[in-house]
Amino acid sequence: MNVEQLTAFMSWFKWVLMGLMIALAIGLLVISIFRFKKRNVNLVKFITVTGIFGALATILYVLVPDFGLGFTPPWLKVHLDEIAIFLVGYMYGPLSAVVVTLIKTLIKLPMTSTAGVGEIGDFFFTIVFVLPAVILYEKRRKLSSVFIGLGTSMLLQCVFAMIMNVYVLIPFYSALYHLPLETLEGMCSSIMPAIKGDNWVWLYALFMVLPMNLIKDAIVIVAVLLLYKRLHILIERIGNNEYKKEVVEPQKEE
Repeated sequence: MNVEQLTAFMSWFKWVLMGLMIALAIGLLVISIFRFKKRNVNLVKFITVTGIFGALATILYVLVPDFGLGFTPPWLKVHLDEIAIFLVGYMYGPLSAVVVTLIKTLIKLPMTSTAGVGEIGDFFFTIVFVLPAVILYEKRRKLSSVFIGLGTSMLLQCVFAMIMNVYVLIPFYSALYHLPLETLEGMCSSIMPAIKGDNWVWLYALFMVLPMNLIKDAIVIVAVLLLYKRLHILIERIGNNEYKKEVVEPQKEE
C-alpha cells in the first residue's frame, strides 16, 4: 500500500471507526444502566455524572492546549484528560471510564490531524492506564488498592507506550507524512544526541517516550489523589447518597 492509498484508507477508516465507537459507547452505557439498576443506583445521577465527566475529559483533551516537556520532539505532547476519566472510573467503575474515554475520542476524531491514528493511540494509552487501577479498586475498596492500582497502571502504560511508538506510531507517521525514518532520527538526535544508530527507535522510546509518560502519569495521579476526596463530597449532592455510601467511599485498612 503506497502513501496515497494509505491516506485514502485512513480517511475512510476514520468514519467507520467513529461509527463503531458510537455503537460501543451506547452498548457500554446500556450495560452500565442495567448493572446499576440491579444495585438500586440512581440512574439519572449516573447518566448525569457520566455526561459531566465526558464533557470535562473532552475539554481537557480538545480545548486545553497540550504541551511538550522540552526534551521531546513536537509529536510527543502531554494532555491531562485522564484525570477526569480516573475520577469517573473510581466513582462508577471501569465501564463508565471506557464510556467517557470513547466520548472524548469521538468528539476529537473529526478534528484529527493524524488520520485518526493519534486519537486511536491515545484511546488505547488511556484504557491501559486507567482500567487496571479502576478494576482493582472496584474489587477491593481499600486505600492500599488505590496505590497498588495506580502504580501498576503507570508501569503498564509506560511499557505499552514504548512498544506502540516503536512498532506502530513511528512507522505509521513516517509513511503518512512522507518522512524517512532517518529524518525522524535526525529530529530526535537534534534534541538528544544519544538517540542515533541502528537502534535509535528504542533509544527514542527509552529516553523520550518513557520519561514523558512517567512525568505525565505522575501529574495525573497526584491530581486524582488530591481531587477525588473533595469531588466525592460534591458528587454526593447530585441526587441520593445510597450508592456512594455503599460503594465508592474507600475503606480504611484493617
